[in-house]
Amino acid sequence: MKITYIYHSSFCVELEKCILLFDYFQGNIPNFDKNKKLYVFSSHSHHDHFNKCIFKLGETHPDVTYILSNDINSPKSENIKIIAANERLLVDNLIIETLESSDLGVAFVVRVEGKTIYHAGDLNWWHWEGENSPEENDYAEKIFKAPINKLKGKNIDIAFLPLDPRQGDQYYLGFDYFMKNTNTKLAFPMHLWKTYSLIKIFKNSNHALDYKDKIVEVSYEGEEFQV
Repeated sequence: MKITYIYHSSFCVELEKCILLFDYFQGNIPNFDKNKKLYVFSSHSHHDHFNKCIFKLGETHPDVTYILSNDINSPKSENIKIIAANERLLVDNLIIETLESSDLGVAFVVRVEGKTIYHAGDLNWWHWEGENSPEENDYAEKIFKAPINKLKGKNIDIAFLPLDPRQGDQYYLGFDYFMKNTNTKLAFPMHLWKTYSLIKIFKNSNHALDYKDKIVEVSYEGEEFQV
C-alpha cells in the first residue's frame, strides 16, 4: 500500500486495485491512477473533515464512489452511499462497517484486498482537564470506550488515530487505549493541528512503550509511505 498524508485527518490509501481517500477538506490531493476505482470517505460534517469540493473529483476521475456519514448534506446520486453509525455496507469489493463517534458522525472500518483499515474520524477519548467537569470527562471516557471495545483483539493493518495537542497532558488517552485493545500493525497519528513534534514526544513516552515501533512519524503534508 502507498499511504499519503494530505492534511490534518486526511489520508489517501492506494492499494493494488483501488484508492481510498479519507476526510479530505483541504490540501494537495495526490495524482490518482485513473485506472483504479476511487472511494471517498467522509466521517462527519465538521469543516476539518468534510468539504463539498470532494464532489468535483468526478470531473477528473472516471470512477468515484462516495461513502458519507448520514449527518452530511449531500446531493442525491447513485455513486453516493450514506451510512449511519453501527451499520455494515458492501460496496463493490469493500466491506465497510461503522462505529458511533464520541463527537459527531462515524468511524470507519474498511476491509479491502485482504487488508483492514481503520479511520477514527472524531472518535476519540475527548478528556478536557479544567474545561469539563469530572462527570463530563467520565462520560467522554464511556462513550469512547464503548465503540472501541467492539474492536477488542481485532487485527487491523492500518489505523488513523487522533493525537490532539489541545488536550494537554491527556493527548494520548484515545490513541493509547486503541493500541492496547487491538492488534494494530501500523498507526498513523492525525488531528495534530500541525504539531508534528508531538508524535516523537509520544513515541518516547512511557505510555507508548509497548507499541512505539508501530507508530508512524508523520512530519509534513504530502508525505508518502510504502507499507
